[in-house]
Amino acid sequence: MAYLFLSLILALLTAAFALQNTETVTVRLLLWEYQTSLVLVILGSTISGALLSFLASLGRRWKRSRTIRSLESTVESQGMRIRELEARLTRSPENSEPSSST
Repeated sequence: MAYLFLSLILALLTAAFALQNTETVTVRLLLWEYQTSLVLVILGSTISGALLSFLASLGRRWKRSRTIRSLESTVESQGMRIRELEARLTRSPENSEPSSST
């Protein structure tokens, strides 16, 4: 929830900053040159950065989900093993109390 709230605040601050900078600027990249509003440059850069951050985190997220699935499988198999051993203990003859003969 805090992450969502922080993201919303940052998005609003970025939008406010972009809307206060409406001048026309020239964007140059290698041989390409384009004139556009600074608002579009700011918002485009922000969106590009967010997208690149998301793409960069996909590897970690994928690895973490694989680890979680593996651990869940281990927990399930260990739980089955524990139940099996408990069932053996309750069925074993050594576990039954000897009857008192007086």
